[in-house]
Amino acid sequence: MTNIAAHIASKNLTMEKAAKKAGMTPERFKQVAGGAKATLGEMRGIAKALQVPVSSLMEREREAAEPIKMLFRQTLEQREAVEVASYVDVLSAQVRDALSIAHGLRSDLAWLDLFRGMAPVPANAPGFADLFRKEFGGIDDFEPFPHLAQALAALGVLLLFSRDPTVEGVSAIVEGHAIVVIGPRTFKPRMLFTVAHELGHLVAHHDRRAQGYAHLDKEADWSRSPRRAEEKFADAFASAVLLPQHGVLSALKVVREQLGISQQPLGAAEIAWIAHLFHVSFEVAARRFESFGLLPASGARAFYQRLQDDFKNPEKFAADVGVPARQELIIETTPALLQSAAAKVRAGELSLGKAAELLNVPVSAIVLANSEISA
Repeated sequence: MTNIAAHIASKNLTMEKAAKKAGMTPERFKQVAGGAKATLGEMRGIAKALQVPVSSLMEREREAAEPIKMLFRQTLEQREAVEVASYVDVLSAQVRDALSIAHGLRSDLAWLDLFRGMAPVPANAPGFADLFRKEFGGIDDFEPFPHLAQALAALGVLLLFSRDPTVEGVSAIVEGHAIVVIGPRTFKPRMLFTVAHELGHLVAHHDRRAQGYAHLDKEADWSRSPRRAEEKFADAFASAVLLPQHGVLSALKVVREQLGISQQPLGAAEIAWIAHLFHVSFEVAARRFESFGLLPASGARAFYQRLQDDFKNPEKFAADVGVPARQELIIETTPALLQSAAAKVRAGELSLGKAAELLNVPVSAIVLANSEISA
């Protein structure tokens, strides 16, 4: 039995369009979706059309991840049932697969004790962020935090790239492991903010580690829709951990001096400089200035839209006004996971292809991890 219909609904496809993408006739596609036996080639075609792994289409594989699925369902009750089924199947299977590779790795959530007794409300987000930056980032409240992903890896947090590219981010605490799954994006500052946002969810649930926890963020633009309290906290934490107030305001002063700007209102050029210096998008930086009261409400969105209209995007504007190119960010699947997978391949427990499939990485990533073990 398959759950193809649920995936089709979540992708806003019709059976006919899905069949075309899969290279099948509509009649045959409907037969398979209804439970008819399919060849491996047909299932691979359907999985490719729906942008999901083959395993997520199979009932047997779904049942194996049932405990993890239940954790996700607890945070997705407001969504349509078919949409829940699709995302939960893919993500719970991915978490389960990552845990199978992580078996034997250090499982330690003691770092969450740092936040014991703290209430995860937006007003407290800067305090949470300041503690994390100093204790686990090794930086003060003036410095950028481009190495956030590496700091999470040092804590034992498992970072993965989502098998479903429409998912923005996932955070979970399962079987003693903290897990962050992010959507792969070309623009890495966007991924960095997603990592920070999902970290915000983890620290907010510092007292729920024994029961387990899972959360899905599907929205790409967190600024446009009404936010629940937990989302507001994660947004505020992410902004504070990547854009510390003292550091941002100090950098702004230097930038304005270099640009010869005095006391006139904050402009797009200064925001672009801060966005590049602190490795975030223009809109995230502008929203941070909104929170400081340096831009009016909705001023960030207005600035962003104007740059979209006049320059196609804020990055082209930044280049046009002489903002230096961005520093390359390194955001990758947790190295310990890759090395664990490579060790299992060397021991004959997994094939190279299967290991890459379980972690949703290219085969080359496992090969490179193996060479690092051997070195």
